[in-house]
Amino acid sequence: LVVLPALSVIFCSDATTVKVVSRQLLVDGKPLHLKGVCWNPVPKGGTHPRDLDFRGFVETDSELMARAGINAVRTYDAIVDREVLDVLWKRHIYVLNTVYIYGKDPIDLIRTRVNSVKDHPAILMWVVGNEWNYNGLYIGLPYEQALKRV
Repeated sequence: LVVLPALSVIFCSDATTVKVVSRQLLVDGKPLHLKGVCWNPVPKGGTHPRDLDFRGFVETDSELMARAGINAVRTYDAIVDREVLDVLWKRHIYVLNTVYIYGKDPIDLIRTRVNSVKDHPAILMWVVGNEWNYNGLYIGLPYEQALKRV
């Protein structure tokens, strides 16, 4: 996760403003200490992304996360199901939503993912890439080409 200090307002909607001030994350002017996990709900024996099942796991997993004090999840794929986001938000869990991880995804798909849930209060920020600097966006791109895409 990279937060650019020069980018002071990361997200702003009618309800929420997210800023980085002096290396501190502020949500609506209040410091937010993230206590998060990477969440990739795939059943035992399944594989990502084929068996990814946000809806099937959100109730049970979010209850466990909330009891453990988790207030944020980072995904490996975009959550675009608003009902899943509703369940997470009901338990005061923010989402760092991955919108671009696979190098063959068209740019328009990224725009669609963002636009479909950008106004949901659970969305804290967007994630672009996952260790792309050495996995080449999962398609073996050389570093410089992966950097240009990201």
